[in-house]
Amino acid sequence: MGVGAGGGRRVVLSIYDDVDNPYYAGGGPAVVARVGQRLAAEGYEVTVYCGSYRGAVSGDRDGVRYVHLPVGWAGPRGGQVLFWLLLPLIALVVRPHVWIESLTPPISASLLPLTARCPVVGLVQMLCGADMQRRYHLPFEAIERRGLALYRHFVTLNEVDAGLVAAACPRGRVRLIPNGVDLPAEVTPAVGTGLLFLGRLDVRQKGLDLLLEALPDGGSLEIAGSGTAAEEARLAGLVGGDPRVRILGRVQGDAKEAALRRCAVVVVPSRYETFSLTALEAMAHGRPVIHFDLARLAWIGAEAGVAVPAFSVPQLRTAITGLTSDGARRAAMGRAARRHSRGYDRRITEERYVDLVADLVGTRRPAPSGQAAQ
Repeated sequence: MGVGAGGGRRVVLSIYDDVDNPYYAGGGPAVVARVGQRLAAEGYEVTVYCGSYRGAVSGDRDGVRYVHLPVGWAGPRGGQVLFWLLLPLIALVVRPHVWIESLTPPISASLLPLTARCPVVGLVQMLCGADMQRRYHLPFEAIERRGLALYRHFVTLNEVDAGLVAAACPRGRVRLIPNGVDLPAEVTPAVGTGLLFLGRLDVRQKGLDLLLEALPDGGSLEIAGSGTAAEEARLAGLVGGDPRVRILGRVQGDAKEAALRRCAVVVVPSRYETFSLTALEAMAHGRPVIHFDLARLAWIGAEAGVAVPAFSVPQLRTAITGLTSDGARRAAMGRAARRHSRGYDRRITEERYVDLVADLVGTRRPAPSGQAAQ
């Protein structure tokens, strides 16, 4: 690979999750992996720091160096805390030109900006302070706001978080870069009227308990994803022997594509979401999305999705029944979903990250010869 526009400048990305982590392999690490690969293609020396887990191996992947910090021994939750504490210490030794930090629980901020000797970009894939405060009745939101004030650069996925970050850090520069997706070359019609849940298994946050309660008699649901042993056991207990529900486990590659092609509707019953890459993937496959009426999911739009009052199980059941029984409406919404997804081509997203890094390191990119497909 040539030097390229990056000129060998060093970029670090940090995220506790990893695409191969069996507990936390959600949309966030997929975005980080793609951005890292794109920056490497531009000639930057890219390192990704992430948390360790059983079977994790540090090394090069797609031109990017991955380093798994030794925190997995503390378990999925404790590992997150240790990872959060280690990053500022690593920054005392590592000297990149830019550091992109995917903000992580327990507080969506860290002390990294105080120790890093380069611009630190807070990648807000989730502001978790409010949710953590509801769970543990401790002042996580206030601590989060103080932490965000340490940063000067942010990337948010939605307007809601952009406003919250700007309020916490008026001096910060906030860029809105929503997630992107690979667009399938063609959309295949669904076989049957089945539902699909796709994502990390966290029963409470992802609202799987609400979805299972709302599932109509005669309906069918596939649940695709993995999580901690405790969450998987909790889900299995809720499902029991229900013949309407099939737990697929973790799906990737062709298996994931097949699940999306099989289903008629994707359901995102989350109690809290920042963007929902799953919803975008569904829309790219021409599938409408049923979701709760959360401000951060407003981007889906009424033509491509059905927004249900949060967190009403009866109205979620009504929405599922109405959409699965109306083939014409479902097809029209699927076409609208596909059209809408074209504005989120991942090549557009990656270009915005490349432009962000180029601005921060002071490099001048050549004018593009063409624009990503819309």
